[in-house]
Amino acid sequence: MNLITINSVEGSDTFSLTDISKLLLNNQERSLKDWVLGIDDELSINGWHELSDYCLYADDAPTPFVKFHGKTLWKLAAEVPEVNELINNGMASDSKMIMPAFGQGCGSILNDVTKIVDIGGGTGAAMSYVAKAFPAIKCMVFDLPHVVDAAPEIPGVQMVGGNMFEFIPPADTLLLKFMLHGCKDAECIKLLKRCKEIIPAHHGKVIIIEMVLDHDEDDDDLTQARLSFDLDMMLSSGGKERTKDEWRILLEEAGFNKIEFIPIFAIQSVIVAYP
Repeated sequence: MNLITINSVEGSDTFSLTDISKLLLNNQERSLKDWVLGIDDELSINGWHELSDYCLYADDAPTPFVKFHGKTLWKLAAEVPEVNELINNGMASDSKMIMPAFGQGCGSILNDVTKIVDIGGGTGAAMSYVAKAFPAIKCMVFDLPHVVDAAPEIPGVQMVGGNMFEFIPPADTLLLKFMLHGCKDAECIKLLKRCKEIIPAHHGKVIIIEMVLDHDEDDDDLTQARLSFDLDMMLSSGGKERTKDEWRILLEEAGFNKIEFIPIFAIQSVIVAYP
């Protein structure tokens, strides 16, 4: 992975960190340390030991995560503060990396927004970026109560606890970042239908930040990383990463009439759905 480099100065060799390894430092603005700790934790990797057997199971069989831990990841996080912290820190780390790419690649889609709700927004890292970049927008994070209870106070961001399958706060724009890949198709459609009911018919939109498997197919590194996440979602939650056609089918089934796919400088893409 080229984590260190050798520098020769007047005949003596010295060692220093590369740009890749600097991303693992705490003091980096876009540090991926917590993300790496999350995906390499035994909580995440234990299910991989069940991969070969799981491929032979029926579709309704428990995921390897449930088989190994006895409950879903989200139930475990609600009961064990350390697991909750591991997940929240990892997702915050991802947001700090992805949101600047979002802003540079398609931030203009927020120009006409008055209120945005980040559904499943964790401890608010994504909305912290939006609140700073677009101070006129009312920003809200909506996540499970035990998640928002552990979140810090963020200027310009309101934290609200609840269940997204039961209630979603009204707004003209909803954000779903790295949420739907953890859900099966039926769950996605149910949630997306609820989102469509919440936003205004004439100017509302749902912004989805997720991987699109057939974007940048000529980039082997990105393709392999996305396929790895696809397996990880299958093992941990029964979800999956999706192709452009699969995303379009879900959104059209949920009633959205206009769908845009916007590639950004990241492993994820931006999908914008309009009623």
